[in-house]
Amino acid sequence: MAVPFFLGDAKTRACLRIPGGWRGFSRVRALATAWLWLGCVMPAWADAPAGHAAPAPAASAGAGDEGHPGPSATPDLSVLTAQLARASSRAAAVDLEVRLERARRHALSPTTRLLQRGAVAHLAEGKALSAVEDLDDALVLQPDIAILWRDRAQARLAARDLTGAIADLGVALQHDGQDAVAWRLLSAIEEQRGDWQAAERAWQRVMALDPMVEGGRAKGEQLHLKAFGRPT
Repeated sequence: MAVPFFLGDAKTRACLRIPGGWRGFSRVRALATAWLWLGCVMPAWADAPAGHAAPAPAASAGAGDEGHPGPSATPDLSVLTAQLARASSRAAAVDLEVRLERARRHALSPTTRLLQRGAVAHLAEGKALSAVEDLDDALVLQPDIAILWRDRAQARLAARDLTGAIADLGVALQHDGQDAVAWRLLSAIEEQRGDWQAAERAWQRVMALDPMVEGGRAKGEQLHLKAFGRPT
């Protein structure tokens, strides 16, 4: 089974190379220095989600779309999560999934974002252990950001460290139990471990949070059949 890829499309990401040591705090300091230098030239689209166009320049005050607050607004995860659970079409769900991913990364610092992009690039290159190291450093900086634990779980899964991936997802879901993508990743890992009942339970959580997820009902029936030997 293919490893799910939730971190983003590395084709749009730049991975900065810093000569010298890359481990631990020395690596973090090097990246921080690099970010300060890049700050004056980094294009505005650098933080745009992969696969989506950069936002247009902000319109004058009062002209914004109330349903899509500006990038400086603090996203309300509970509101977006509730909207996703009530989505009536796949197109509406996709829009909310993208907005939730953006909201969950809203509080990332510039250096953490640079490390996360490095992890995306390393995963795309098949360098899963390097991606894990990138995310180790990111978690040193911001251990309270749930999505970073989910990101490292994905990197550990790619590195075939299923135990470490499940441990990271446990932390991620403890911080943010409404993250449908984390439950989806947990289901995929349990499927690889052959624990079909655990995989089916995790998928039920996915369906509760994101009923319009692509292939959701068919996947749930497949997992239920493998877990219990009978159709739903």
